[in-house]
Amino acid sequence: MNFDFIKKKLGRGGGAGPPGNGNGAPVDGDAEGFKRDLRKARKFFEYAHSVTDHDYAIDCFIRGLQHDPDNMKEHEALREISLKRKVSGGKPTTLRERFDSMGKTPVDKMLDAEKMLAKDPLNLSLMIALMEKTAEADEAEPDLKLGEFVYMIGTLVLQLRQSPKPPTKAQLIVARDLFARVEAFEKAVEACRIVLSMEPTNANLLKDMKNLEAEWTMQKAGFDAHGKRENNFRENVADADKQRALDQEDQIAKTSDVADEIIARRRAEYEENPTDRDIMSKLVEALYNRDTEATDDEAIALMNKAWEESQQYRFKVRAGDITLRKLNRRVRALRDELKADASDAELKKQFDEARKEHLDFGFKEFSERVENYPTDLGLRYQLGTRLYDLRRYDEAIGNFQRSKDDPKVRAASHQYLGRCYLHQGWFEEAVDTLRKGIETHADPSDKMALELRYLLMDALEKSAAKNRNLEQAREAQKLSSHILQSNINYLDIKTRADRIRTLLDELTRKTG
Repeated sequence: MNFDFIKKKLGRGGGAGPPGNGNGAPVDGDAEGFKRDLRKARKFFEYAHSVTDHDYAIDCFIRGLQHDPDNMKEHEALREISLKRKVSGGKPTTLRERFDSMGKTPVDKMLDAEKMLAKDPLNLSLMIALMEKTAEADEAEPDLKLGEFVYMIGTLVLQLRQSPKPPTKAQLIVARDLFARVEAFEKAVEACRIVLSMEPTNANLLKDMKNLEAEWTMQKAGFDAHGKRENNFRENVADADKQRALDQEDQIAKTSDVADEIIARRRAEYEENPTDRDIMSKLVEALYNRDTEATDDEAIALMNKAWEESQQYRFKVRAGDITLRKLNRRVRALRDELKADASDAELKKQFDEARKEHLDFGFKEFSERVENYPTDLGLRYQLGTRLYDLRRYDEAIGNFQRSKDDPKVRAASHQYLGRCYLHQGWFEEAVDTLRKGIETHADPSDKMALELRYLLMDALEKSAAKNRNLEQAREAQKLSSHILQSNINYLDIKTRADRIRTLLDELTRKTG
């Protein structure tokens, strides 16, 4: 792997090549690069969000992105439409369509690649091609911020690792290098780790991983490749007033006065531009950060209004997220009151009703999201947790069996599967799936690892007691001893350890 691009920063200073002029050539004299036109872009995006024909919507998105290429919200919206088209039976582009759309500038080539992927959204080769073209456009046009789009598409590549047709080693290496090329070192490390799992003794891969981890460490600390402090593109603000406003909004613990000031500023901006979705989204985030019933209600109303007007599903999703938090806030408040007075029957009734409302809404919300994004395994996991809480274990099992193919929720999916099997009395199945969860979980010392081992211990004990299996009892005893030595106060481990010893002694005497 060549790490020269890390030192040179490819178009970001420190030995970079010449700036682009929209076609990859150096700038001569007063020649200018890409020119953004938000008015034209907005017109096409409005068409894209209003039409029902998927192919026409894709064309409108691409036309809009020609004038506003780094608009991430519209890239995400285009991805939503492409998945809906796929589900409804849409076909990939033909060979002739590919030749007819061969752009000349780096931005045009990027959008050609994006259009092809939009019509074949699960095609790994097209994803990699789009990552490459986007990275090239990012370097050719210094005023565009396309690194986030590389990050987005590359994340999709990594999520397909457990699909029936996973990315090859070569594709993962290309994705890794492209992540690093746009300085997304966290994802570059993740991709490199996946490749290493295929060849754990490969010295070159180990060296690459070490270099990428070093870059990621410096990036997290705010240093560039030369050890100097640097600001990333999200921190570069043109004037001091805007910087002060961003600093206010980035405070971890906001006072109510500061939060109210931010809301007032965002509300004034929205009232001046009520059709600007970006401004509206900033107001919603300010309201959300205030974290009160009133501000949540206002944010939900804004998101629902945007959903009704645009039929862009992400607005409905955001309204659902805020509603879930609002309902959860009420459940927590009632739970705290119950802790203070557990004998209050009316309070207990209110708590049960609030919890049921929260669970029912969550189930309905994530069922709809899974229907809209059937390939998103993270949503399958979220739906599974709601079904588990509703004690609908058979349905939950089906979702967790799907979601365990997503590396981000693999361990948690195995954990929930184990719980479901235990509730159903399927002890052997619980043992098998919890073993796999432990094997695939990366960190053997974190909370998840402890939970998986405790559940495996529980499954082994119950299976040993049911089947009079001495070997399972011995394994359960070893696990209980390990947990006891690492955290003696974990749940009921002291009681469980004593019970398992008693079971082991009983089985040993009977087989002795």
